[in-house]
Amino acid sequence: MKFYLVKIFIILLFLSCSKEESTSNICPDGDCWVNLYTDFNEDSNQYHHVTPDWFSETSGRFNLHIESSPTTVRCQYGGSPVISSSFDSNTFWEVETELSFSFGLYNPFESLYTQQGNIIKVKDTIVKLDFFKGEIIPVVQTTSINHDVKDKMKCYGWANPNSGPTFNETGNCIMYSKRIIGPLIKEMIGDTIRIYSKTFFDCGDKSQYVKDSIKIIIN
Repeated sequence: MKFYLVKIFIILLFLSCSKEESTSNICPDGDCWVNLYTDFNEDSNQYHHVTPDWFSETSGRFNLHIESSPTTVRCQYGGSPVISSSFDSNTFWEVETELSFSFGLYNPFESLYTQQGNIIKVKDTIVKLDFFKGEIIPVVQTTSINHDVKDKMKCYGWANPNSGPTFNETGNCIMYSKRIIGPLIKEMIGDTIRIYSKTFFDCGDKSQYVKDSIKIIIN
């Protein structure tokens, strides 16, 4: 009988510890995770080969996506997890020359007009600014961005992806956000850059940070 009492006590103690551990988790299953990815393929060495959008020699940009776990219900505010990410990089570039802008000149008394009544410019003029010469430009903004539920139709059962009935809590649904990386310069084509993330999972005095990074080759 004494053996069985000890066995029952151990089982109850185990269940009590398991319950306490589960209620103390700030993320489902105790795992606060993040996942960084781009719109481009990753090679066998985990480098993402990115082809940015270019509008000029210094305008390269591409999307960096980040997914994460939610927080548990006890950490949520109004039923929503509060999660944010900030970013940094090991790559910067310097403005070496003045910036040039082309403006159209108009004369309201002498200019011609189209049949639709739009004024036609007389000529173009170029304005050069050397104020930014020598400025160091980071390839990623360091301000933080907030995460939101990636698929609200699946998570909350909404019929519309943008709106639906009020929810009281968010279950184990993937959270998501996006940062636009840039500006890049075309001289970076062929270079390798690394982007770092630091994600904050808000749970009061139990809050947690998770760090990650992603390797990029500019094509």
